[in-house]
Amino acid sequence: MVERTTTDEAELQSNWTRRTFVAALGATGIAAATGSAQASDGDVVAEVEETSDGSVDLRAFDEVLGRLERAADALEFPARRIGATPRGEQHGATHWGIHFETEKAIHLGEATVDADESGTFRAVVGRYDGDSHFAPVHERDVSVDAGLNTIDLDMALEPGEYLLTRDGSFPLRRAAWSGWESQSRDGLELKGGANPNYADNRYWYYYFDLNVAAHEDAHL
Repeated sequence: MVERTTTDEAELQSNWTRRTFVAALGATGIAAATGSAQASDGDVVAEVEETSDGSVDLRAFDEVLGRLERAADALEFPARRIGATPRGEQHGATHWGIHFETEKAIHLGEATVDADESGTFRAVVGRYDGDSHFAPVHERDVSVDAGLNTIDLDMALEPGEYLLTRDGSFPLRRAAWSGWESQSRDGLELKGGANPNYADNRYWYYYFDLNVAAHEDAHL
């Protein structure tokens, strides 16, 4: 005999769903206070309240849930600037860079580079195993003037191990640096300056004052 859900049980499940959804909406309000949620949440709530049969509009729920997850990422991985300040010497050998590993989806944003001359170089970030395997996932040609330049890498990365470097021998400044461990937190581990086939060293290569943030599209 098929066991039917009683009216009380059905109402309990419906109430549980509503309580869960209302709690999510409350959390969205908290996320909005942090600047991570969007102002259109009220429209989503209205859509849910207007459903004719009293059920939850799952599409609206998914939209709110996505905002909650992005807000949670921003709270767990707050945007920050990492790395040394520009100093040291110009460096021209290819594929030296910053070796790091991230447990979360992140976005590499603005950085400062110090060029020895005006021209164009290719910024590259690739999957890197800490040994010899390097596979580029983003490449961007960047034009700079001689001296300090603010550039925007605009590179989104999934969790993994990477090397942020540049192709070719265009001279950019590197700096001796020992703050790798002190700036490793929130699921981002900075391992050292690196080049495939060479051991990590204590230099910060090229991309000074690098902005790193949670990747806003991680849950889309």
